Amino acid sequence: MSVSSTVFLGTPTEKTSDGFEDTYLFDVSRVYKGDLASVTSVGTLANGNGCGTSYVLGTERLMFVSAPYDVDAEHEGYGCEPYTGTDFDVQAAVESVYGDGYAPRVGGTPSVGVSADRSAVIGGVAAVALLAVLGWFGGKRRRAQ
Repeated sequence: MSVSSTVFLGTPTEKTSDGFEDTYLFDVSRVYKGDLASVTSVGTLANGNGCGTSYVLGTERLMFVSAPYDVDAEHEGYGCEPYTGTDFDVQAAVESVYGDGYAPRVGGTPSVGVSADRSAVIGGVAAVALLAVLGWFGGKRRRAQ
């Protein structure tokens, strides 16, 4: 629990995927650790890659998430997080450490990032630089005449 920067109770309501990363929007009902709005985004690596996981839309769950590292979302979720499907009452343990929790802030704008292929970005920057250089030489040529 101490490794997670945020602990909350929430329900996934939407999912988007680019094939490498899945991003879920969560309606947050209770916050135990961290500062959250009532809607937040959680990204995870798709297909179980590198502790990536999936969430069942409409099913409330206790979430242990961290600041994003491999994803374009407000938080990153892992399949290697504490398993909450056992007879052990994880929520009671969380409440014994953090108290009863509190309601999230109203609102929230999930930061569902736009990811771009690195080679496409480099190619775009190179194209702009080439056009700028050609424009500069063309302007010099016109002035010289």
